[in-house]
Formats: sequence, C-alpha cells, structure tokens
Amino acid sequence: MRRAVLVFFMLILIIETGSCCMSDPSVTIIFDVAVDMDLLKLLKHEGFSFDLMEDVIPSFGEEGTREFAVYKGHYGLCTAMVASDMVVLKTHEEKYDWKKGVKTELLFLQTMGVLKGTPDINIISVVASWESKTGKNLFLIPEGVEFVSFENVEYSVSESVMTDYFYFLHQWIAVPGNATLSVEGNMITILLLRCRGELTADTSKLSIFAPFREVLLVCNSIDYEETGKELKSILTEKGYIVRRITPGEFDVYRWFSPRIIMLGGHQSPEGMGEVVSRILTETEKKMIEKTGPYLFGYGDLDFRKQGIIILAGADREGTHDITLSRIPDIIMWLESV
Repeated sequence: MRRAVLVFFMLILIIETGSCCMSDPSVTIIFDVAVDMDLLKLLKHEGFSFDLMEDVIPSFGEEGTREFAVYKGHYGLCTAMVASDMVVLKTHEEKYDWKKGVKTELLFLQTMGVLKGTPDINIISVVASWESKTGKNLFLIPEGVEFVSFENVEYSVSESVMTDYFYFLHQWIAVPGNATLSVEGNMITILLLRCRGELTADTSKLSIFAPFREVLLVCNSIDYEETGKELKSILTEKGYIVRRITPGEFDVYRWFSPRIIMLGGHQSPEGMGEVVSRILTETEKKMIEKTGPYLFGYGDLDFRKQGIIILAGADREGTHDITLSRIPDIIMWLESV
C-alpha cells in the first residue's frame, strides 16, 4: 500500500510542476546563493552593462516575480542571469568549462560586494563541473540533513558521491535540470520532473564591462616581498586600491579586471613564468633575456578597455629595478586605463 501511495504522489507532482523546471544542457542554475540586487543595480550607474528582466527561468512553484540582471558572462561564451536568490549561467559553447565559468562569475559577484555571505566558491565550482545531459541545478544541502535518497536508495552526505543522476560534495549537491529536492527531517529526496520550461537569452548586444576598481597585482611570493609590497604601498598612497593575487588565481581574475600589473618574466618561479609566457611574444622573451629589464603594455587582451603591463627583468633584481624606476609611467598608465 505504501508503494502505491508513493507512485500516486509522484504522478500528481509531475502534472502540477510540468512547466516549473529546466531541461537544457546549456544551463546551470545555482540556488541558495544570496545577491544584493539593490547594490548590483547601482553598479549600472558606474558603467556595468546589463539588462533587467523578470522570470527568465521557471519559478518552481514560487509566487511572485523574480528580477534578473542579465549580462554577458565573464568567462567564455555565456550569459549570466543573476537574481536575489540564484545565479544562472547559459553557455553558447559546445564544450564549456563549467568549473571555471561558475568560479569566475561567483568570484566576480563577490569582489563586487553583491554576493552575500561566504559561500564556498571552490566547492560550488567543482560540483558544477558534474556533467548532465539535461542541465544542472545546484542546491545547498540544509543543516541537519544526513541522507540523500534517490530511487529508494539512501546515501550519507558525510561522503562525496557521484552518480549519473546527482553529485554531492561538502554540503552542495548537483542534480539534473529536470530535478528538484524535497526535504523531510534528515532526508533529502531527489525528484525527477517532466519539464517544459525554456530559457532564452540573446547576448548579441550584451557586453562585458567590469566595474572592478581595484588594481590587480600579480606576482609570486619572492617578487612580492622584494618589489610588490613597495609598489603596493606607493600606489596606495596615491589613492589606488591594490589587490595582490598569486599566479594561480590569475586565470579567474583576468576575466573581469580592467587594470592588471604583473611582476616577473617568463622564467619566474611559482607559476608566474607560465602565466607571463602566455602573454609575452617570443621576441619580447628574448629581449628580457638579452637586454632587459623591460615594461610591456597590452590592451584589450581579454575584453574591451582592459589594460595589462608586465614589468620583467632577467632576474628578481632586474624586475625590482624596472618597477621602481618606472613608477611615474605606471601611474600615468593607471590614470589612462
């Protein structure tokens, strides 16, 4: 009798929620993140280009409308749609790196100060890398939940589990786009739905503009101690806000940072050389090796109005000397970008 009742409940659920979920492999929806939409909308006065739309995705039965800021995503070819309680990404590539895309967009919102709380962006991006032919919905597993149930099989949330139908890791769970969760006591049940929901977003007229006012300083620990700290202090005294990041963080920040200063050449340790090598030409590398040090400037590398300068010598002393000797040029460049 219990089995018959459960089947009847599932049939009713499918009928009533038929248009309240997504089934699009190009879409990932991150629920349970909080965004300050009032603050985000203020950024439009500073040049952040986005459109405001309502209910661009189904509401999963919730009442009222949901307002989205829709703009071109900062990593790859994708559209970002941000609401007060969710972040949606729709890719326009056949093979999109969801881990990098999700991490980049969440980090952008966090650095802008509009992402509330301290969500674990690294874990969310890993969970978002799970592959699904019907898209993905990501949820934060509520406190007190100990088990995940799917097709009458229970899984403990204390250990990471990946299947064809879900993936959970450290309190975050990804399920197919045509699925949602039901919470009862210490148990989460994954419910597969019959979907007719659609999401469309035209990015042909959307553009990236990152109102990220901090100056990004990229360098390894050696150059930071010998040169970066002094440079940061000088620029701070001039009224600039400087954020130092490691070479490993560059591939995320680069997509929304309009002003980037890089210390070190293509042979620098701790991963800095690998990062710089992707930007320098072979001719520029030889110049550093034979007649350095040099200051190189680049514009519009990742997006329009982005500026990058590389201060590099054949060794750390050369990098130190070129940096401190070109302070007036660096400040002039910052004022022009």
